[in-house]
Amino acid sequence: MFNLGCAYEELGYLERAAAMYSDSASRLSLVEGENLTFAERINNLAAVLIRLGLVEPAFFMLGNVAAIRRRELGVHSPKYADSLYNLANAAADVGRRKDSLSYHTEALRIRQNEGHTKDIIHSLHSIAFLHESAAEYEKAVPYAETAVKHSIGDDRAYAESCNYLAGLYENCNKFEAALPLYEQVLEITNETVGSEHSAYLNIALRRAHLLSLMNRPHEALVAHEDVCSAFTRVSGTRHIFYANCLRGMAMIHKNLKNPDRAEELILEAMKIRRVMYEDITLDITFLIHLHLQENNPVKALEALIYALMCSGNNSPEFSELLDTLVDLFSKNKTSATVEFINSMEMLNDKEKLRPIIDKWENWEKGNV
Repeated sequence: MFNLGCAYEELGYLERAAAMYSDSASRLSLVEGENLTFAERINNLAAVLIRLGLVEPAFFMLGNVAAIRRRELGVHSPKYADSLYNLANAAADVGRRKDSLSYHTEALRIRQNEGHTKDIIHSLHSIAFLHESAAEYEKAVPYAETAVKHSIGDDRAYAESCNYLAGLYENCNKFEAALPLYEQVLEITNETVGSEHSAYLNIALRRAHLLSLMNRPHEALVAHEDVCSAFTRVSGTRHIFYANCLRGMAMIHKNLKNPDRAEELILEAMKIRRVMYEDITLDITFLIHLHLQENNPVKALEALIYALMCSGNNSPEFSELLDTLVDLFSKNKTSATVEFINSMEMLNDKEKLRPIIDKWENWEKGNV
């Protein structure tokens, strides 16, 4: 039954695999008791249950596996550490963060004594991620830094560890520490997969964004342009990644007081998202910000109406979008708030709305 369960799992028949593993473990326990072989079968069953989304029962099964391995193999066994690691991940999935942290910490202690580098790195990153998910970035950093040290000598592991640590440094506003890490990752990634691979381009875009955060707009703009050029050679312009890159450049031009170029770029990004049926809320909010910054409430209102055209009054994002835009207008001068109120009234006047709707529809078709 156990072998049949393995076959079912390999073929993707998870419910059947779970049934076979369960029957196999039950029969074995009746004959031999809850020994190491029983633990292995329960471990397989728990893994399948997790894949099926049944994490709560899997969590308790993994606890049983850990208890058996602790009893049979001792508290310093790598197998016991593996059980704690799996148990920690399941605990996190069922909302037991404190337990998860405790299990991961104990697994790390055992793995450090045993000296298995890859397992140590996995444990360090898991603990760091638990702290990161709770916005405890400063607590996450030491674990990520230690993972980088353990990764030296393995280019792939080192690049992954540096990339993760750089993101944590960003969250801690340690931009000067993050930048050289991204540059190391780019160098390794270029050597392994080339500068037009998606992995390289994703990191290059993160570096470009970081340069913006560091108030180095001209360098950031060049970096964005390089990423966009490379990406279009590989995948063309009809892609969310390209739209995100355009938005990054639009933000830089806005900060550099180049409103016309910023508007051109964000409109291009919006058009890509519309064609791909993606949410344009961030783009349209940026566009309204841009027009308000340039004291052009008329164009801001046109953008607002386009946002309402796209979202529809019953869509989930409508209320959030409206609240955001009300806040934007209310922070601007009083006349803009009056114009905003007037625009809300205009939504019920099809005759007044028609020219604006025609303008945006023509824009979408490429006629303007």
